[in-house]
Amino acid sequence: MRSSALISLIAAMSFTGANVPFGKAIVLEIPVLVFLAFRFAVASLALVVVVRDEPGPRLTILDARRWGEIAVLAAVGSLLFTLFMLEGTRRTAAVDAGIITATIPATVALIGTAVTRRLPTPGQGLLIGLAVAGLVAIQAGGGGGGASSLGGNALVGLAVACEAIFVVVSQRTSALVRPIRLSLAVSLASLALALPLAAWGWGSFDPSTVMWSTWLLAIWYALSSSVFCTILWYRGAAHVPTWLAGLATAALPVTAIVVSALFLGEPVSGAQLAGAALVIVAIAAGAFSEARAAEARRRAMQ
Repeated sequence: MRSSALISLIAAMSFTGANVPFGKAIVLEIPVLVFLAFRFAVASLALVVVVRDEPGPRLTILDARRWGEIAVLAAVGSLLFTLFMLEGTRRTAAVDAGIITATIPATVALIGTAVTRRLPTPGQGLLIGLAVAGLVAIQAGGGGGGASSLGGNALVGLAVACEAIFVVVSQRTSALVRPIRLSLAVSLASLALALPLAAWGWGSFDPSTVMWSTWLLAIWYALSSSVFCTILWYRGAAHVPTWLAGLATAALPVTAIVVSALFLGEPVSGAQLAGAALVIVAIAAGAFSEARAAEARRRAMQ
């Protein structure tokens, strides 16, 4: 079960990473605040259609505590993460943003430790460090341009903190709410938060000036980030330890680099390939060590 859960988490982060270059292209034509509301509206409509076939308890029976967790997932994991990441990457150098994003696995481990009061083992810490080192190598080897900005770096850092909080909170909530229903609840809550911001950001925006290809890309972004990604993440988050869920987030920057190369034509250096290899080794070793630990626990219970 944990192997399939980890695969779901990696796939979810891959969708998120693939959307990084797509998001940059979209906000060149659609204001960020308007795009956020569009994203959650499209996702909510899609989820309303597919949720009817999902078994299990309905959202109406959730208590105030669960709805509070859903509000945190919506505000921090969906709205603020996207807003901080898009605005941050617009204001700072690509290398700076990438290196800051590379700290997500370590930040998840740190916040997870504070919440669960369980320190990662030395071996787990080594794998997290290996993944971070690989991600730093990927970004340093890219030679991305752009002027560094303290404000932009701070926004990317806030996005990292938001993602880490999302990972930790989602583990608890996804154990109690089915993945499609949880995705719908978070999307609707995100839409409620985004609509006032969209009204404020509408300004002189003219939708007719946006190319149809950009609208199609925005629809894909909405479906992949708030439907496919979230269902996959919630399906797997409850079944792996926090440190391993954090390790899975390393797939985000790796996929962003790959898609940037394919979609934007950016070159890939040897250092980036080596860094990606380190990340893959770290995730694979983490999965293997967790599988061995689970087998040891199973035998001890017999």
